[in-house]
Formats: sequence, C-alpha cells, structure tokens
Amino acid sequence: MHNPAPSPAAASPTDGDCSGHRRRHRNAATHGCTRPRTTHRQRLGTPHTCSLSRASEPVAGDCDFGRVVDGKLLTRPVWRLLTVSPHVAESIASALGAEPQRRLANGLEQFEVVAEKANLRVVIENADRLTGQMKLWDSRGLAHHCDGRAFLSPEADAGHPCGCPPTMAERRARARAGQGPQPITTLLFHLAGCPNVGSFRFRSSSWRFAEGVQRIRTQLATVGDAALCELAIQTVEFPTQNGRRVCYHKPVVKVLGPWASSAALSLAA
Repeated sequence: MHNPAPSPAAASPTDGDCSGHRRRHRNAATHGCTRPRTTHRQRLGTPHTCSLSRASEPVAGDCDFGRVVDGKLLTRPVWRLLTVSPHVAESIASALGAEPQRRLANGLEQFEVVAEKANLRVVIENADRLTGQMKLWDSRGLAHHCDGRAFLSPEADAGHPCGCPPTMAERRARARAGQGPQPITTLLFHLAGCPNVGSFRFRSSSWRFAEGVQRIRTQLATVGDAALCELAIQTVEFPTQNGRRVCYHKPVVKVLGPWASSAALSLAA
C-alpha cells in the first residue's frame, strides 16, 4: 500500500522493474474458507491522517517510498512523508534537509517531504507497532480479513480460525492462484531526528516484508522498550532466464538497539 497515485500513505510499492513500474493487483476470487461478507466496501487505500487506537496520540502523517512523476507515484529508493500539518512538514523537512511541497493526495491537500535517502533512523516504541493482516476483496467489498490464523472481522467471526495455510509460502501460492488474501503490513514509528512531532504510518503489501514481521517483532520485544531502528529500502536485482535484468525495491527494518532520547541521532543511517 495498491493505492491510486499519488497516495497520501504508505502502501509500499510492490515488486516491479527498475523503471519504477508498480504492479498492482487484487484478487476477486473467493477465499477457500467461506464466511458472511461485509456490506461496506473497503480497499487497501491509505486512510487520511487520523487517530491511532490510543486517542492521545494522533498520527502525524503517512510514509511510503517512491517519487511522484507526472501525477504518478513511481517506485524509487527514496522515502516520502505526507502530512496535513504545515508545522509537522516544516519540522521533518528541516531534519531531513528537504523542502516541503504541497501535494493533492487522496482528495486532501497535504505537504509532501521527500528524503533523498534509502535509509531512515526511526524509533519503534514496541512490537505492537508492527502488525500484519491479510485481506481479500471481491466485487462486494472485503471478503476475507484475518491475521493468518484467525478472522479479524466481521465481529461475528473474529477470533475463529480463518482457514489460511500455516506458512507464508503456502499463503502466497494460494493468493497467486486467486484463492487467498494478500498481506497488509503496518508499521507505526517516530522519526529519530524529531520524535516529538508524532507517529508516522508505513503500510506495505509486500510479501517479502510480511514474511519478516514475526522476526522483527521478536527482536523488538527483546529490546523491551522503545527501539532505535533503521527503515531502509533495499534494491534487489537479478537476471531472468531470457537475459532481461529485473529489479525491485523492498522495505527492510533493522533493529539497532534501545532508543536513547537524549542522544543526538541523525535521521539518515
């Protein structure tokens, strides 16, 4: 999180070629496990800036990677942050050495700050700030919503087994066959260079990112408190059998250790 471009939030670009083309797809097939369907149409679009479950801490903005060119968000190894707050935009732009730009995104005029960096230093408060869900849509809306083990919605099904395979490889194969949901990974973090402006939200539909969620959560839990992390865009290149060069960009989170709020830390790794 994919979202129509330009997007105010961070469904991350999926695998694509080096030109920045973004593959977007949604399964319209029914998942192998049946259940009542929701009546409200939902999509993996990025929500407007809103409050977290903790009402005292609003989301300051959204984060994804790429660059808007001719009105389209193209995959590029640079981080972009969007916020409706001019104060937040000025703060993060100053920390990143960038200039905020006005951007109409998802029906809202927002401020976009593009960091010309593939790595950002961020603070993740705890393991619960990184979550993974699985969603499948059909023509009527959200057809399947789970965490890979149990349904998350609708309320009548929440907590019951969802019928998804136990491994990510099996889930991915089912999704490719049009029979299963896609991952949605959400990360909430503070920028290390200006942690007091509030949380930013990064969303990704990358299978590779989703496969590492449990490992990262374990590392965050081991820290036991707020952790200093590196949020990076990794570029992977390989040749195909016909000799064509293919590359894609994937998000990576590296847990560096406990966060010391008094330390003077740069946003850039």
